[in-house]
Amino acid sequence: MDSHSESLLKKNSGKFREISLRFVLNTYGAFLFLGLLLSIFTHKIEEVTEFLLFILISSVVYFVLLNLYFTSEIVRKAVFILLCLIALFSLLMVFYLQLNPASY
Repeated sequence: MDSHSESLLKKNSGKFREISLRFVLNTYGAFLFLGLLLSIFTHKIEEVTEFLLFILISSVVYFVLLNLYFTSEIVRKAVFILLCLIALFSLLMVFYLQLNPASY
C-alpha cells in the first residue's frame, strides 16, 4: 500500500478490514452530492435545471480527479497542478465579477 492510500482499520463482525483513503473519499463524495440533490426539496430553488447541471458537472469532475489521483505518481502531480489552477481561476473570478458585475 502506498503512502497516499493509508488504511484505517474497521471492526467488521470480529475481523479487521482495511478501508483505503480512496474508498473514504469516494463515499464522502457520494454523500456530499446526494446531500446537494436533497437540498432541492429543502430549499425553494427557482432554477432547478441549472442547479442539477452544476451538481452533475461538479460530481463528474470530483470523481474523475479523485480516481485519477490514485493511478500513478505522474498523474497525481498533474491532478494536483490542475486543482491549483482551478483554485487560482476561482480566486481570479471573484475579483473579476466584483469589478464587472453581470447586467441582468
